[in-house]
Amino acid sequence: MRKADYSKISASYDKGRSLSESNIEIWLALISKYIGPRKGLTLLDLGCGTGRFALPIANRLNCRVVGADYSKEMLAKAQEKDIKGVVTWDYENAQNLTYRDATFDVVFMSHLLHHVDSPARVFTECKRILTTSGVILVRYGAIEQIRHDVEHTFFPEALSIDEARTPTIAMVEKWLTDAGFSDITTEEVVQQTFETSIAHLESAKVKNTSVLTMISQEAFDKGIDSMSEYIRKNQDDPWLLFDRLTLTVGYNSSLK
Repeated sequence: MRKADYSKISASYDKGRSLSESNIEIWLALISKYIGPRKGLTLLDLGCGTGRFALPIANRLNCRVVGADYSKEMLAKAQEKDIKGVVTWDYENAQNLTYRDATFDVVFMSHLLHHVDSPARVFTECKRILTTSGVILVRYGAIEQIRHDVEHTFFPEALSIDEARTPTIAMVEKWLTDAGFSDITTEEVVQQTFETSIAHLESAKVKNTSVLTMISQEAFDKGIDSMSEYIRKNQDDPWLLFDRLTLTVGYNSSLK
């Protein structure tokens, strides 16, 4: 499977992937909804990147948070932002975690599955490291949601890559079931990722999604030109502002 090189992406990652305060609130509310009112939980942000979620979770949800990633460069950026040291940052391979059994109450992951060779193995590892009352929360863009989004419309070479590596919702639910999770539930979340279409264009120019770093320069330049022309004629099109995402949740033991 082709993979993005995050040792190179880390330097500009946050420039094209900022999370607005309103979107942070959306996702924190969803996490709170599924982990329940329990206090002092230990949460693993698996594939934490530069800490976009780990830091607000630690600061606002009263959880002890561990951020784990397989890119030392991304972890370094996360640590730079963690001025107060509220998160523990670990270098980990999601498919072969070094944590002991039943270490965490919650595992959260965002846009991780298309970066690993065996998502099924990741879920097996998550099941192992969760407590018996643990919960897993998987945030992702399923292929049926991203196939016709802005990036994959204007950069068809990127679509070819993501068609091969991005799961459907049904696949994620099956992987969780096969790993032994129960009471699996999925909901779609529509978020306004960009305030303006111009902001979206500027984000695309710094390759706001990893797949744009994997296509040819010719395809990238052509996509930017096509996107720019579309925005010139359709600046207020909501399609340019909103993304459809999925949150799939599973429990280590049945709620019944």
